[in-house]
Amino acid sequence: MFLPAVLLRGVAVQGLRPLAWAGFALALLAGGAWLLLQTADFAAAQSFTDVITAVPIVVQDTRFGSLLLGRLAVLLLAVLLFQRNQNRLAALLGFGGVVAEAWLGHGGAMLGPEGDILLGTSILHLAAAALWLGTLPALFITISRVPEPATLARRYSPLGIGCVATLLLTALIQYILLIARPAALLNTGYGALALAKFFLLALLVALAARNRQLLVPALPATRSALRRAIGVEMLLGLLVLLAAGILLQLDPPAMAGMS
Repeated sequence: MFLPAVLLRGVAVQGLRPLAWAGFALALLAGGAWLLLQTADFAAAQSFTDVITAVPIVVQDTRFGSLLLGRLAVLLLAVLLFQRNQNRLAALLGFGGVVAEAWLGHGGAMLGPEGDILLGTSILHLAAAALWLGTLPALFITISRVPEPATLARRYSPLGIGCVATLLLTALIQYILLIARPAALLNTGYGALALAKFFLLALLVALAARNRQLLVPALPATRSALRRAIGVEMLLGLLVLLAAGILLQLDPPAMAGMS
């Protein structure tokens, strides 16, 4: 939604509206899985039946449940508005729905100044991920269909650079607050997964830099090669998001040390 609202500037591209529905379906599946996992933890469930029985309680009586459903409702409204060509409003609501996840993570659970800092960095981290990784599928479709792909790529580059810088800075702050000890990167499950996520992100950054230096200047001749490279970025981005989702279910070493 962000790409047509801001970077395409009135150029209509087929395929983006079905993509918005696909994105919402993925968010719905991920939200449902997250709800079941969190419910199992809240209720100390011993069976799947226990989880299903506890779901209505979690939805009605916990901040997690209400925020999760509210976030999905906002994303659905954004998709519906996008189908009616309300691109900018849809992009704004979609952006808000994604960033709202920050209140469902460790930043929303930690109290005091450290919690405030972590919540702020989580908001920035999610915003940067949404504006970069979240727009890659739309870029994958659009780069082969616009008449001037080089113009689109030049508009996209400053966005990507800003998002990468934000992701790296906020990742450093999250490391200090949630992991703290270098040894925890190797001897805890949270640390090992966070390290794997960082390496995936570094690989993504390296690939994006290669695209910008070698493929973008040679457009439109390199259009197909750039599209393939964006496809690889999408796969790596999906792995990064999967790692981030699992991290939300684990106790960070710093928080475990406080308890």
